[in-house]
Amino acid sequence: MNMAVEAYNAGHRDQVITHVFRAIRCLDLSKEPPALRSPLGVHAALYLKETLDRIGIPPYDQIPDAEECQSKKISSWTLPYTEIKIAVEPKGSLEGDFLFTNNTVRSSETFFNKVRDLPPKNGLGSGTLYEQLSSSGDLIIPTRLVRHLPGWALEVVLGQAVWQWIGLVLYLVVGAATVTLTSKISRYALEVFDRKFDSTFRHTLGGLVLPIALIFFAKIGLWFVTYDLRFFNVDAYLPIAFGFLSILYTGVLWLIASILNRISATVIAMGGFISGSIDTQLIRFSFQLVTFVIIGVTILHLGASLGLPTYSMVTGLGIGGIAIALAGQQALSNLIGTVIILLDRPFKLGDYIVLGNGVQGSVNDIGLRSTRILTLNGLLVSVPNAKVSNMEITNESAPVSESRISIPVGVAYGSDPREVERTLLSASKKSEFVAAAPEPSVRFVAFGDSALQFELLVWVVRPEIKANAISQLNMAIYEECQKNGIELPFPQRDVHIRSTT
Repeated sequence: MNMAVEAYNAGHRDQVITHVFRAIRCLDLSKEPPALRSPLGVHAALYLKETLDRIGIPPYDQIPDAEECQSKKISSWTLPYTEIKIAVEPKGSLEGDFLFTNNTVRSSETFFNKVRDLPPKNGLGSGTLYEQLSSSGDLIIPTRLVRHLPGWALEVVLGQAVWQWIGLVLYLVVGAATVTLTSKISRYALEVFDRKFDSTFRHTLGGLVLPIALIFFAKIGLWFVTYDLRFFNVDAYLPIAFGFLSILYTGVLWLIASILNRISATVIAMGGFISGSIDTQLIRFSFQLVTFVIIGVTILHLGASLGLPTYSMVTGLGIGGIAIALAGQQALSNLIGTVIILLDRPFKLGDYIVLGNGVQGSVNDIGLRSTRILTLNGLLVSVPNAKVSNMEITNESAPVSESRISIPVGVAYGSDPREVERTLLSASKKSEFVAAAPEPSVRFVAFGDSALQFELLVWVVRPEIKANAISQLNMAIYEECQKNGIELPFPQRDVHIRSTT
């Protein structure tokens, strides 16, 4: 740290950080959040340096060396009349090295506050670095500007000077405005480029700009707060760092999800899959599943980086897994039903289906939880996939879109069957819904109680127009029978009354 002071006084700012990070390696930061070890180490190194400058250290011959530690099996040493302790590291990459203990690191600011009013003792670079760093700027806020600020701007609020808080607020405002403008300008530029060159960059790249801007905003913000504004007060620094890290990981997750979504669209396009097919749905579902897994792992990593007991929580979920499974049984059943539908492929988007519960219509969407069906009445019915996968499904659009319908017709006894056949075939040609192939046909079904039973069989191009086709055919049959003198009887019964008197 004395070498860092020398470099600072000589104007070699780049060497200052190098020497400070060498000092950080003497600190036990194993219990600190991984994402915050570097800035917290800078703070602790500065506080300990300033504390030792003021209280001094014993002569070197009073400090145990490596040979004495080995012979006397010394595993720790405390600076006389203080709570500053150095102990051997029992594990990890620094196993066997003597480091300032984690309790000493966490209490470094408290130690400094107790002795900050004492004059630094004579020594190389004593008592300069903390005061100069905490009261000066850097690249964005120059030191000359800080020195010319009014007295109220140098007042300390919540552990930091007012000018530092103002700098943070200005960065947040300017950064948020920059992120917003960057997103809008890039979107507009891509739209102009697409119109000029007939490309699709707006669709493929437009959604990536905002998450990338958020990542840069968070990274630059962390650097700005740590090395330019120099928030040395840990209580003030930690919530700010947590906020920037949360924005950083949000941007990373957003970017990953956007990229995977575009990769899935590219795979579908390059593979020549039909839009709305089960293959398309399966590919999208697979990429969504991968996205959810990545998001979950990233959130766990973020929690661990911030010192939250996320991995312990995951272990705890194993203990409470039964309760969670019971609570989310329906949701899990629907997810399994979705997988079954996508793998079994009983229907695809646009197919006209009839479910075992009587719901029928065109498949509008196959979601993670439910399948949405658009009925002929224009209603969108959502059926849970757990039920869909376990009920009888009639797909009237497969294997071909044409669907056959049967129109029963009864004619009076005495009618010529050949004439009836010609009449029904003639009626079938008057319907616009009847397909040209296969051709319509007529069957003589049975001798009924009151009529000869015939059946007109025709094919319609789409199953959803069956009702309209039946109505149109019934009207045409009635008109043709009237024209050709074919009687359409109704059931009748003769009643004979016998008198017993």
